Amino acid sequence: MDEVLTTLAMTGATTIMSAMATSTWAAARAGTIRLFRCSEPEDQRALEARLDREAALVRQEPDPDSARRDLVGGWRLQLVALLREYPEAEAEIRALVASVDAQLPSEEKTSWFQNVSAKDHGMAFGAQGGNVTVHHHTPAVPQPVPARDGNSD
Repeated sequence: MDEVLTTLAMTGATTIMSAMATSTWAAARAGTIRLFRCSEPEDQRALEARLDREAALVRQEPDPDSARRDLVGGWRLQLVALLREYPEAEAEIRALVASVDAQLPSEEKTSWFQNVSAKDHGMAFGAQGGNVTVHHHTPAVPQPVPARDGNSD
C-alpha cells in the first residue's frame, strides 16, 4: 500500500477518534459504519458494538484526548485493511474525513504528525501528548594511577 493511502487511513482514524464523545459523534459513527457496510452482518454488529464501547470509554476517561490517542492505532489498521480489500473506499474515507472535520468544534480538531530524525551519530527524541526525559552522562575519563617507586614511608 502506498504512503498516500496509509496517511489517509491515519487521517481517517484520527478524525473518527476526534469525534468520539463530541456533538459530532453520531455523524462520525454512522459514516464509519457505512464505510464497512460490505462486511458480514455479524461483523457489522461487532463494529457497531466496538464503536459504542470505545465511545463510552472516551466519555468516562478523565483525559479523553489520551483515550482517543490510544484508540487511533487500531482504527488506522482497520482502515488500512479496508483500503487493501476495497481500494474504492478511498473516496468514501476522504468524504467522511471532510464531513466530520467540518462539523468538529475547532478545539476538537487535532492533527497528530511527527517526524523525528537524527543523522551522523546524532540523537533525536520526540513525544506526542507526553514528555521525553533524557539523562545524558559524559563518561568519566579514567585517571592514571600513580606509579609506586618502591618506597614505603
